[in-house]
Amino acid sequence: MDIEELKNLIKQGKFKNPTTGELFLGDIVRELINYRNKDLMSKYRIFIGTDSEEREKGIDFVSVIAIHRIGKGGRYFWLRSYEKQKLEFRNRIFKEVTISLALAYALLEQELENNNIPIAAGKSVIEAIKELEQNPVNNFKSLILDKEFEIHVDIGNNGPTSAMIKEIVGMIRGSGFFVKIKPEAFAAANVADKHL
Repeated sequence: MDIEELKNLIKQGKFKNPTTGELFLGDIVRELINYRNKDLMSKYRIFIGTDSEEREKGIDFVSVIAIHRIGKGGRYFWLRSYEKQKLEFRNRIFKEVTISLALAYALLEQELENNNIPIAAGKSVIEAIKELEQNPVNNFKSLILDKEFEIHVDIGNNGPTSAMIKEIVGMIRGSGFFVKIKPEAFAAANVADKHL
């Protein structure tokens, strides 16, 4: 399944939140904006991460969207998906990254849709966001996804994932996103892992 197919599945999925229960992606964008608007003086970071665990008949994936009000806590939303076929370890890590990228694109696209900004055929979500930033007519303060946005990957310098760092970090940066690995990748390594 490619990123576009995953993105469409994510947009149809129901995320969970410990406080609000189940939400669709459009609702999450509104929740993130409302959370930021309650304290405009604070700084924020938004994280996406995916972790997985092999089960008897496949692989369980959990993806997380988290917002951190720096020094003052945060909120998160998570979505579970299941792959019926087993994957080799390396392929499983790449699947985690692909799901996180699809989630990032879905979140960006949903934000544009919530602001009634169409994405022209053949244009990427990143290109649409750049156009939006350059258009002074739009109220860019209502958008949540800017330079604070990071993708967290459950890989690190220790263990079997160390050989994959350069390739995975390059893949994410090449897609236009900031990336963090362990020990800074808490959205994947801690929050998503908590729901496996």
